[in-house]
Amino acid sequence: MGFDLLSLGSQGVLTAQRQLNTTGHNISNVNTEGYSRQSVEQQVNDPHYWGGNNYGDGVHAAAVRRNYDKFAVNELNIATSNLEHAAARNDQLGRLDDMMAHSARKIPDNMNEFFGAVKGLTDSPSDMGARKVVLEKARMVSAGLNDVYGVLQQQSIDTSSQIDATVKRMNDIGREIVDIHKAILKTPGEPNDLLDRHDKLIRELAEYTQVSVNAREDGLFNVIIGSGHMLVSGMNSSELTTLPGKPDHQERQLALVEGKSVKAISNRDIRGKLGALFEYRDQTLGQARDELGRIAIGFSQALNDLQGQGFDLNGEVGKNILTDFNDDRIAASRVIKSGDSTADLKVYIDDLQKLKIGDYQLKFDGAQYTLTSPDGQQSAVTPSGTPPSFNVDGMRVQIDANLAPNERVFLRPARAAAGQIRMVMDDPAGIAAQSYVSASSISHGEGDVRVLQSGAQKEFQVRISPDGSQFAVTDTDGQVLLAPQAYPPTGPINVNGTLIEINDKAAPDDILAISLIPADGDNSNLIRMQELQTQKLMDNGRSTLLDVYEGLNTDLGVQKASYERLQDVSLVEHDAVEGRVAEIAGVNLDEEAANMMKFQRAYMAASRIMTAANETFDSLLNATR
Repeated sequence: MGFDLLSLGSQGVLTAQRQLNTTGHNISNVNTEGYSRQSVEQQVNDPHYWGGNNYGDGVHAAAVRRNYDKFAVNELNIATSNLEHAAARNDQLGRLDDMMAHSARKIPDNMNEFFGAVKGLTDSPSDMGARKVVLEKARMVSAGLNDVYGVLQQQSIDTSSQIDATVKRMNDIGREIVDIHKAILKTPGEPNDLLDRHDKLIRELAEYTQVSVNAREDGLFNVIIGSGHMLVSGMNSSELTTLPGKPDHQERQLALVEGKSVKAISNRDIRGKLGALFEYRDQTLGQARDELGRIAIGFSQALNDLQGQGFDLNGEVGKNILTDFNDDRIAASRVIKSGDSTADLKVYIDDLQKLKIGDYQLKFDGAQYTLTSPDGQQSAVTPSGTPPSFNVDGMRVQIDANLAPNERVFLRPARAAAGQIRMVMDDPAGIAAQSYVSASSISHGEGDVRVLQSGAQKEFQVRISPDGSQFAVTDTDGQVLLAPQAYPPTGPINVNGTLIEINDKAAPDDILAISLIPADGDNSNLIRMQELQTQKLMDNGRSTLLDVYEGLNTDLGVQKASYERLQDVSLVEHDAVEGRVAEIAGVNLDEEAANMMKFQRAYMAASRIMTAANETFDSLLNATR
């Protein structure tokens, strides 16, 4: 009997001691990040049958369990990924919005100063000082666009570096998880502290990307990122990497190395900080550069077009002030193709009104070209003419050498334009103040005559037929210089040595009067330049150049406000889920103090049982003497 009593007491002492140890472990780790509260699961021992009755045989510590709810933890991982994604996007858009509201603000300011200088020149078209001011203000516009483009380009490079650093840390996490898996296999029983370290790494991984964890039968885990990409499978870890983009090698893309194979991962299903970095680089910065590029193209092309419709101080047809964005070299730079491509394409801007932003994808299957617009719409295109070309959204895509079968290229009509715009005129006398389009013109459409070469015929009129199907050229007295022929013409027209080009936008019965006789003090072309400030050149006649800038500013502000609200909502959801996890797994010092006292009393009571057993045994020994 004494031996049984001593056994009961010792088992009680050992159980209470293990409970005290676990409580002390909890208290010691109250401030340890990712720690889950542990508790001892005690169970009654199997009874002994004797004399027709079952007698209890005490207690034992069956296991040390950690308080853990995998559903709440999985929900917290999702909430963490959503919060980090929204917070990163809000921070990125905040920095860009601040730049656009301050340093980039000089773009519209410089444009307004340019138009103010043009207005000043209209009062004295021959004043060389005023002409120099106009050129200097134009130079400020181009320099401002260059500066902002450089900042955005550097941000794109910096973002790619952040992507590489984030991918490196995610790979490190994958290897650390595998190390924990190895330790779990070597650890008998429940590896509670190792599982806490495992969950902490998963939580950090969830900051960078969407992540899910699946338990395996061998006690290890599969860690999946994005929409189903295996980063860790038990004892094996895949490696994330970035590869040069196709066809744009500068936009590095995410990929997963699995053994000897490399599988590309879509950036759209990553989420977290990493997903935000890709979105900022590929969408937000791309949008900003595209819109600034549209402004650069519109300003340069509209100004150069008017230069070509007037005379400079030397009595010659005006030359370009700014970069010619339909130069063959720039037209070719709008096509992004692989380094080994033999295709030769050029993109010319024919209509500012229809010009859009974004990436167009052109693919050739060996027989048919397919164009995917920025909004995802696909359409078959059939190039025609010599060299073959096709028109879309104000662009003329010329194909001098076909794509290889199944090759694809990007068409970016405006992405680099803000960095390409330059001053090409340095002679103030080159400003074309006088328009050769006479005030006697009658125009209901957008007809335009460009003088390519001045010849013997100095004054004439281009007349469009009542049905708009033909045109003729007469002198100022109505005498026919060029008999009626099909409108629009297919190429340049020779009018007694004067070579002209006529566009296809004139209305029926329009009369376009041309005078190539210089007149001192004539400011008619300067007035047309000044009108560019309020002329709706973009977005199908809905926007001025400054409207495009303000529209970009507004859109970025709306995006920032949206992500700011999303961050607030995500933070509330994250804190709520984190609270639920803390209720289950968090250490409460008051509760642990109460447990300490309870287990201490149990320890003392069990010790007293051992003392009683010892005294009883001693009494029996003494009684036999």
